[in-house]
Amino acid sequence: MVKSPIDRSPSGNIKWIAFAATAMVLLSLIPQIHLWYVRGGEWNGAYATLQGDEFLYSAYVNALIDGRPRRNDPFAGLNSTPKSPLPETAFSIQFVPAYVIALPARAFGASASTVFIVLVAIAGLLASLSVFWLLDSVTGDRKLAAVGVLFVLCCGALAGGQGLVGVLLDHTPNFFLPFLRRYQPAAAFPLFFVFSTLTWRTLTAENKGLARLYSMLAAVILGVLVFSYLYLWTAAAAWLGCLGLLWLWLRPAADRRRGLELLSIVVAITIFSLIPYAYLAAHRAINLDVVQTLSFTHRPDLLRVPEIIGACILVALVIGVRRGKLEQSDKRVIFAASFALLPFVVFNQQILTGRSMQPFHFENFVANYAALISMVIAAAILWRSVPGRALVWIATLCFLWGAIEVSLPTIARTPSDVVTDQMVPVLLRLKELSKQDGTVPGLRNEGKASGMVFSPQMEVMGLLPTWTSQGTLLGKGRLDFGSASQKERKELLYAYLYYCQIDGRRLRELLNERTADWLLSSYTRTAIFGHERVIPGLSFHFKPITEDEIEEEVRAYQTYVDSFSREEVLQHPLTYAVTRAEREPNLAHIDLWYERDAGEKVGDYNLYSVKLRK
Repeated sequence: MVKSPIDRSPSGNIKWIAFAATAMVLLSLIPQIHLWYVRGGEWNGAYATLQGDEFLYSAYVNALIDGRPRRNDPFAGLNSTPKSPLPETAFSIQFVPAYVIALPARAFGASASTVFIVLVAIAGLLASLSVFWLLDSVTGDRKLAAVGVLFVLCCGALAGGQGLVGVLLDHTPNFFLPFLRRYQPAAAFPLFFVFSTLTWRTLTAENKGLARLYSMLAAVILGVLVFSYLYLWTAAAAWLGCLGLLWLWLRPAADRRRGLELLSIVVAITIFSLIPYAYLAAHRAINLDVVQTLSFTHRPDLLRVPEIIGACILVALVIGVRRGKLEQSDKRVIFAASFALLPFVVFNQQILTGRSMQPFHFENFVANYAALISMVIAAAILWRSVPGRALVWIATLCFLWGAIEVSLPTIARTPSDVVTDQMVPVLLRLKELSKQDGTVPGLRNEGKASGMVFSPQMEVMGLLPTWTSQGTLLGKGRLDFGSASQKERKELLYAYLYYCQIDGRRLRELLNERTADWLLSSYTRTAIFGHERVIPGLSFHFKPITEDEIEEEVRAYQTYVDSFSREEVLQHPLTYAVTRAEREPNLAHIDLWYERDAGEKVGDYNLYSVKLRK
């Protein structure tokens, strides 16, 4: 019996899915495995950091695990209450992934760190399965679909001008295997491809009842995406628009009417999910647009890497149609073209709307992957049958590239991950104390933690809310969580720098990046001038920080230090101070206003209780 060139047997299905998924799960876990190896028996439970913003997400998840309300600020130690309501933020509006992660963690008694470790493996698995399902459904070739999984997921950073290429191009921020950033977009990322697959099945199912079922399922998935991640659901909606227009233009008349009816079901149901979304967005924090760097511009944006890839694919498809190798009405051609068009839409919608908000998120988390999906589908229909040996080589090279993309930043981040893991014991001790010092009942009854923590080590200020509920003096996430304005965040920074014994001269060094403490330098520049003045890629109208502006801030801060009084102390009263035991810093400014107890050594850190002097 002669075998079909494409294996459609159940065993073949499992084999190819297992091949792709196992490879991606392994790549996803490399950073954590490396941290486990380095720490050995001294590992305290920290997750290996993949991207710089993950501490914000793990802090929010920890708050939900602790039973705090949807609107909260884990860095300020605040809960929304009827008397003191907090505004909506990106976290509270896009709440679905956070609750999907937090509720099982609460049921099993797991920490936010533990679920972040589990999440990265699940994200690698589900992303693989969803991409495989899409490519297998459209191309009908499981071998190609399996290799396509590795190609799409391992080369996503490359297609977004990120990863190692981003390092060479000096891109900031820079992402390696971007889809793994927890929990945005990792938790909801597979749904984009599930939505795409259900839409394919909606338009290709012969049974009309089944097609309607697929359309309703697609609408439900899009509705979930609306409350999951802004850049995924808007990209999915834009892609649906591209697909619908191409379908109505290129398909036969009878199929156009049927396609319009089915796609209208998706649109109609999705509109219902946008009503509560619009309500939440209308009650968002005043500063949310500042945090997200909303720009007002009509300028076109046509030279991003996903657009270049998409343009090449569209040219190849047009040439294929003109030479008679492809039919322009072929459903696969339309799907490939719709994914290729997507980058042009998401990067240039501001031509009509006049608004653009951090478009690099599209470039890193969705448009790049859509362009690669388009490339795989186009390759399948242009070459019809890719030789098995070529697929093996492609799979091997993609896996190796993915391993390099993961391994190099993992090695670079290891020292900071080790420092993070060494903090965990003292943070767990603070969690124990939160049940005794009034923090937990304060949050529950008054919406405000009674305890406030200071540490001259910036990493402690960032990681603390991932493990415990006390507020932090620095409040690194307060602008993101809507509990502080840009001005208030700057004031918190001033108080923090004062307690760290930093004077005007030292601030000048921080603002000019002439210091070894790059973390404090980066946050100081951002808190004072705004991240849109620090990171060029966030805005169409980047304006570098000038020397005159730095000198003006130095003078303002020195005036603050010289006039610091008990009034400033009472605005942000402290309960604890945490220092690194091996290099105890100068806490003279703390001791000027507070009485410290003898302290408690917890792991590598000293924990002090402090009380205001009378």
